[in-house]
Amino acid sequence: MPDAIQEVMAACARMGLLVDLRDWAAAEALFAPEVRLDYTSLFGGAAQAMSAGALIQAWRGLVPGFTRTQHTIGLPAVEVAGEEAWAMAPVLGHHFITDPAPEGGDTWLVGGRYEWRFTRIGGSWRIAALTLANAWQQGNAELPRLAAERAATRG
Repeated sequence: MPDAIQEVMAACARMGLLVDLRDWAAAEALFAPEVRLDYTSLFGGAAQAMSAGALIQAWRGLVPGFTRTQHTIGLPAVEVAGEEAWAMAPVLGHHFITDPAPEGGDTWLVGGRYEWRFTRIGGSWRIAALTLANAWQQGNAELPRLAAERAATRG
């Protein structure tokens, strides 16, 4: 069981790092083929079920529009039961557009807690569900829209 906990903890840490590095292939490999994504505490709407490829494509349509990002994920609390695992950790996401800085400020901060559900597939722990819970934000809330526009023009 300790190996499973360490593997899940490593996957939690890698997720934020790989997004910040824009290593999309490695990020996609962390996910199960089908993923339940819930960012409703930040953006409203409803949770979505999608393929891992569609999730990464959505992130590719947003994240590169920021000058840089840094997702700091705290030490996850992990529970493992058979072929499933659950983890929770605090998260703070820094998002910047500085070239040039838009009206309203160059920084958008998002905080809260990530909640993951993992499933074991082919001997590896894969993220089957990701929720951003209790989210708060500070700074320029227009940055995600601007980042999406910038990412779209960069192709």
